[in-house]
Amino acid sequence: MKLVLALLEEFGPHLADGETAAGFRLRRIEPYIGFCTEIVVDFSGVRNANSSFVNALVAGIVEQHGERVLEQLVFKGCNPAVRVLVEAAIDLGLLKTRGRVDA
Repeated sequence: MKLVLALLEEFGPHLADGETAAGFRLRRIEPYIGFCTEIVVDFSGVRNANSSFVNALVAGIVEQHGERVLEQLVFKGCNPAVRVLVEAAIDLGLLKTRGRVDA
């Protein structure tokens, strides 16, 4: 099963609230990690985001489920600025799982 989450439809073109992102992750992503073979987080149409939002969304998933979850996640439609934030959030999540960074 494939799950596609269009962030533009959920939040609009500006992603800025980390608390909202954390709630979205807990409600809309976490329950499907064990069931879906692919989870697409679609950033198409998102113009900008901040690290608070992306870290809460992406780093949290990696921290909770480890590196293996990256085989399941697809980040689609990232503009260059958002792509940098997603990559940094993945790195942060990996560092946290390896115990190199305090939560």
